[in-house]
Amino acid sequence: MRQSLIEIYKLNEDIINIIVKFFAGIIVFVFMSFFSGGDLAFSRKFIIIILGGIFAVISSPAVFLVVSAIAMVVFIASVSIEAAMVAFVFLFLLYVFYGRIFPEESLLFIAMLVCFKLKVPYIIPILGGIYFGISAVVPASAAMFTNQIYPVFEELVKMAPVSKFSVSSMPDTLFNMYTYIFSEGLESVSGSFYVSVTMVLTVVSAWAISSTHINYDKEIAIIVSGVITILGMFLAVIVGESGFSVIGFSISVIISAVFVYLIRTFDDMPDYRRTEKVKFQDKNYIYYVKAVPKIKVSNNDYRGDD
Repeated sequence: MRQSLIEIYKLNEDIINIIVKFFAGIIVFVFMSFFSGGDLAFSRKFIIIILGGIFAVISSPAVFLVVSAIAMVVFIASVSIEAAMVAFVFLFLLYVFYGRIFPEESLLFIAMLVCFKLKVPYIIPILGGIYFGISAVVPASAAMFTNQIYPVFEELVKMAPVSKFSVSSMPDTLFNMYTYIFSEGLESVSGSFYVSVTMVLTVVSAWAISSTHINYDKEIAIIVSGVITILGMFLAVIVGESGFSVIGFSISVIISAVFVYLIRTFDDMPDYRRTEKVKFQDKNYIYYVKAVPKIKVSNNDYRGDD
């Protein structure tokens, strides 16, 4: 089955990549549209979502990050202008200090927020550690922290709904938001530090083990990082008093690890019908190899002086 799927993919690689990117962009923007609740007209929401799919296909990762951030701010602004300003500051800082430097890795931030909605967020730190390396630490921990502070965001929206927006009262509203964030807001997400540290340990363990170049290194990395994630979340619940369901997140980690394993079985797929560029490494070197398939020559065509 694996080989058959690989052959189908290789024969239709370009069109499949376009379709996958388009629907990935659609999914991202659909989930971001939830921030708007029911306050944004369906036609406008639909146009923004379709544009998100198009940008996912035609733009670079850096551009897609910017477009996604703008779309998220627009969706939030339809509910609360002041809350959108707070979100803009957060996303701007994340982009300036990380996104523009590591655009592809920063896509993990968006992917993990989507995976939270799908109840399998731990795919991203494990996958990021194996395939993106240590640079996946920031988006994984930032996404975990963002998900943890979502209740704080809901309170900010209640403090300043768009129906009560006024330019004259904006400074006072923003000050009240600032006071709430650094008082009650931080207290309500006290366990976020522990779960973010857990994501760091997950990424680091997946990266460290997958870089050892031993037999089944990636498979071992998936198992070990999954176990570390479960243990770290247990500590976050016990020490940090995080509001996680112990059984729920354990099942989620196991399912996430299974998905990562399925992805792992399809990586490094050489196509023996055409030239491929292959990368592999040992303890001392990284090798970039151009693999050219052998040309079968019949005996009738063979000449001794060739």
